[in-house]
Amino acid sequence: MRTFQIILADDEQQILHGMERGIDWEGLGFSVAGTAQNGKEALELMEEYHPDLVISDIKMPFMDGLELAKNIHENYMNTKIILFSGWDDFEYARLAISYGVSEYIMKPINYDEMRKLLTDMHEELDREYDEKINRARLEHAYAESLPLLRQQFFTRLVTEPMDVKEREQQIKSLKLDFSDFVYSVVAVKVQKGEEKDILSELSIKETLKEALEKIANVYEFGMSDKEIFILGSNKKHDIGKITRTIDETAVLIERIFGSRISCGISGNAERLKDMPVLYEQAVEALDYNLVLPEESYTYYNDIMPLQEVEDDWNTQVEMIGKSITHCSEEELKNQVEELLAWLHKGHYNLNEYQIVILEISFSFARFYKKYQITSDTEFAGSKKMAVKILSLSTGEELEHWLMNYCQLIRSLIQKKQIDNNVILAENARKIVEENFQNPDLSVESVCDELHVSTSYFSKIFKQETGGTFLNYLISRRMEEAKKLLLQTDYKSHAIGAMVGYPEPNYFSYVFKKNCGMSPVKYRKLEGAEHEK
Repeated sequence: MRTFQIILADDEQQILHGMERGIDWEGLGFSVAGTAQNGKEALELMEEYHPDLVISDIKMPFMDGLELAKNIHENYMNTKIILFSGWDDFEYARLAISYGVSEYIMKPINYDEMRKLLTDMHEELDREYDEKINRARLEHAYAESLPLLRQQFFTRLVTEPMDVKEREQQIKSLKLDFSDFVYSVVAVKVQKGEEKDILSELSIKETLKEALEKIANVYEFGMSDKEIFILGSNKKHDIGKITRTIDETAVLIERIFGSRISCGISGNAERLKDMPVLYEQAVEALDYNLVLPEESYTYYNDIMPLQEVEDDWNTQVEMIGKSITHCSEEELKNQVEELLAWLHKGHYNLNEYQIVILEISFSFARFYKKYQITSDTEFAGSKKMAVKILSLSTGEELEHWLMNYCQLIRSLIQKKQIDNNVILAENARKIVEENFQNPDLSVESVCDELHVSTSYFSKIFKQETGGTFLNYLISRRMEEAKKLLLQTDYKSHAIGAMVGYPEPNYFSYVFKKNCGMSPVKYRKLEGAEHEK
């Protein structure tokens, strides 16, 4: 029997304890991943566990069950919801249905009925899991996959310029719809699990395609060992929705198939003729993601924020350029040696070899400029570099110079990245310091101001500070609240509003959770201590 994860939410501790202890969850095929006493806590658990099922009371403080269901419905597509309530209200039931709630039951809870409901829910989840790995469904999907002509068209669309008339004619004859306002590209590589047959791989691709189709118009096709998804929309793509969809689907794929997916996400473009640029961005982001086993995706704008990558370099130079931002000294040495071995096949004379090394050096200099690294000592412009290369009199000297040049660029770029991470975290701290009183301050609003994705920002902030942004924000607010409690006569509710918590009860709840006592008690105890 499969075991599905479940989260329980109710503000009444007795009911919560009764549900957790009074039902044989294991015997019914469930495991309680966590419990919450309000909707906000439940959402935090959702982010951590990605459960298959949430059972929640409707009436809870800070965020009720209906709002919780709405959040789950919008952001966690694979999670089912059961709501229970002491209110026999048609409007509650209507809203619950619109938020994708599977069952709406009345208090008091009849545990025999609850066991029956859970048995039915387990069967439903089982059927859905089985459907995704059902051989007949896979064979049908395989038979109905894109025809060869579409495959050839998509391949040309993302890899080479196409005449406008020819492109429009093919779109029409192949019955495709490219009438969207904006496009982006997602490149995906499936890291094979235990099952390596083609039908299992197809099901994984279909699972990701079905998820992406909920947020965009999607065309999917294979290229070499990658799957390419073209996303179309009538408005600018919400990168947060794309990344959350990929994250959620990656969890599901790993749970069902034991396989990982690595994804690269491009930026946006409004013209079909820009599709090759989007494809290159997606593939470059995917190449970067393949060295990050803990992440399911990499967003191009997080790794290449300054300018577009040139697409006219030879393959070996381009590969070095893609990895130079994160490779080790030894890895770069091996790559440059492979490049030099490839050059030896050309049997150049000395003058020709000098020109080739000079051209390669100029190509690498573009990376140097792209990361806005300024230095008067290492490089004094292309003229000085050209004079130096042309003064070298052997192939060995040229190769030694190129190796040192690449290693220097690598060290400068990677140092710049570290410096940028420090600056990013420091800018976030400044935003908190200037805006922590604003109740709407969040990870999303900070990322909007800093022009980075939430996933990239969260990773860098935690890396630089040792904690999450949310914990840092709460800590800063609590620090200010303590100061105001001891140094002013303001009421606790007024202080809560001054530090970003306009809802008095929620301020008291957060303060007690983080400081171990209520604001009133803190003022009384700590105030007396200060007077001694």
